[in-house]
Amino acid sequence: MDVLKVFVENLCGKFNNDDQINNELSNGEVLHPKASHINGVCNHKIKNLPENFKGYFVIEESYYEQGNRKNILPHLFLFTLNDDNKVVLESYELPKGVSQEEFRNDNESLVMDYNELAKSEKFTPMVYNEENGVFTGESTSMFSPVTKFILKERVENGMLYVSEVFYKGDKKTFGFEDPIVYKKIN
Repeated sequence: MDVLKVFVENLCGKFNNDDQINNELSNGEVLHPKASHINGVCNHKIKNLPENFKGYFVIEESYYEQGNRKNILPHLFLFTLNDDNKVVLESYELPKGVSQEEFRNDNESLVMDYNELAKSEKFTPMVYNEENGVFTGESTSMFSPVTKFILKERVENGMLYVSEVFYKGDKKTFGFEDPIVYKKIN
């Protein structure tokens, strides 16, 4: 079984948390933002990839709505296997000269150069453990001496569970410890 391929197939597609929002509405309190992810492998958009490259670069488009506020947060991730055959997520900076609005899977004119891609210096790579087709991972990153970012994910057939929390000192400044629950819609 190709663990990395199975992981990427579970991760990629269009997802939203409509079911979670509808449940929260029926319980009388909406706790999470309305959110969607569009995840797609983008190796074909990257020139100068090394021959026999074994990883998958993925564009993650994240869209959030809460009240009147809408937020777009695109990311470029690289997924590879480590020596223990575990999936590793590394975060990359968006390419220079590309706006957040342009950094989309459906942008036919988006081309990146592998030699110009830069790993995020702030993000601590996340290693996923796999058990019975369910992948779980956690990463703690220090974005500044006082700003901590904790990411927890669970990826399984048709579902993503994502908890992202920022702390300044010991105070939570943004995010949700209780994960946003995304369901694949295609």
